[in-house]
Amino acid sequence: MMQFLRDAFFRRLALLLLCSFVVVGVLFLLLMRYVVSAHQNEVAQNLHRDLARHLVDQHPLFIDGHPDKEGLYHLFHNLMVLGPNFEFYLLDPQGEVLAYSADPAQIKRRHIEVEPIHTFLDSPTEIQRTIYGADPRDRERRKVFSAAPVKRDGQLKGYMYVIIGSEIFDDVAQGVWQNQILRWVVVVFLGGLILSLIASLWVFGLLTRPLRQLTGDMQRFRAAGLQQELPSTPWDANANDVVHRLGSAFNALSASLREQYLRIKTVDEMRRELLAHISHDLRTPLSSLRGYLETWLIKREELHPDDSRYYVETAYRNSKKVNRLVEQLFELACLESADVPMNFEAIVLAELVQDVLQKFALKARQHCVRMEVTPQDSTIVVHGDIEKLERVFSNLMENALRHCKSGDEVIVQLQPRGEQVLVSVKDSGSGIPADDLPHIFEAHYRAANSVSDSGGQGGLGLAITKRLLALHQVDISVHSRENHGTAFEFQLRCS
Repeated sequence: MMQFLRDAFFRRLALLLLCSFVVVGVLFLLLMRYVVSAHQNEVAQNLHRDLARHLVDQHPLFIDGHPDKEGLYHLFHNLMVLGPNFEFYLLDPQGEVLAYSADPAQIKRRHIEVEPIHTFLDSPTEIQRTIYGADPRDRERRKVFSAAPVKRDGQLKGYMYVIIGSEIFDDVAQGVWQNQILRWVVVVFLGGLILSLIASLWVFGLLTRPLRQLTGDMQRFRAAGLQQELPSTPWDANANDVVHRLGSAFNALSASLREQYLRIKTVDEMRRELLAHISHDLRTPLSSLRGYLETWLIKREELHPDDSRYYVETAYRNSKKVNRLVEQLFELACLESADVPMNFEAIVLAELVQDVLQKFALKARQHCVRMEVTPQDSTIVVHGDIEKLERVFSNLMENALRHCKSGDEVIVQLQPRGEQVLVSVKDSGSGIPADDLPHIFEAHYRAANSVSDSGGQGGLGLAITKRLLALHQVDISVHSRENHGTAFEFQLRCS
């Protein structure tokens, strides 16, 4: 409990609960006193309903048409000694006080409204509600009463008006209430207030414990940031408690934020590394291009036409390398964006591969490399983006031809497997060293046996291929042995 109270939130809560309990307690005491008083008045009026009628029936109140003041004085005095809870008044038909049992100095009003008396006399035997009449001892106070008409020879002479709960009774009851009842009520109320406050804070502490745990998780997460993974509270995502569901959502959110941060950090590091490697790759052909052009400009008057042509052609080849590298960088950057458009359609795969082989047929004949697609089956139809798949096969064929020598072959095999088609691009070329296999799809990586010509630079071509297949939700694998060829494999979904 002391731990709770050290928290500002719980201190405010305790103060709020205390004020609420005090206000409710005071209202409860006032309401209880009012209810008890109203109940007592209702019981007293019903219990003494016929008191005034008995007095009228048993005692002569008028002599020769005039009030017997001396007789009434002794009667009222004796009755008040026997029952100090009552005050007796004799009224005329208009409500004027003719005789009374109280001290004359205490009488504050000489006229009593007769409407409540008529209501009392006209009500049924079982009074449905408490009827209050004016108290002659006070100008504003109203009390329960008993009343009866006083008639002689059939004529109304006045009313016997009996106040139930005299001023003496009020003084005694007030003293008893203040001295005993109120004291016990206050003691019990304060005791109950303290116990209820402690119990409420304890229960509230139990109910908000998950909220404090979640607050702690958030504070630790904020302090540590995304640099390190923090142990989190095992929240139940399926619990009925909304705090548990909120905690589970926070854990998922923090894990997602950390994953995205690490991904962005990795991509950023890869971009910097890629830029460093690309800068190096660009520097070589640019330096060569500039060197040959400067040499040609300086010595063009002295050079033989064949030498001059050699310098210009070499510079041109280097410019093509730079242009190809820039194009591949731009293509890779576009493919890494989140909104690459895809136009899926049904593609006859053998025809697409045959078109790609035709594009490289001249280069293959120059290097004496045989190319083939098998089987040449027009019924093998896949679902994909024809432009991007054409780029995939072009990159793979270009990579294969770059590592083949005279007499080698490149075979594209299509093997239907249920709803998938396994595509294998195999060559019998130089193969890839085992240490290089895990890295060949990295954009900046250059294998130990890579061949640098106008056809490609570093690993950009294979990196683009991997990204294009990823857009088709397809992964690519590679199998290779040095000096025994290489095989790239991936599966496409049938249309």
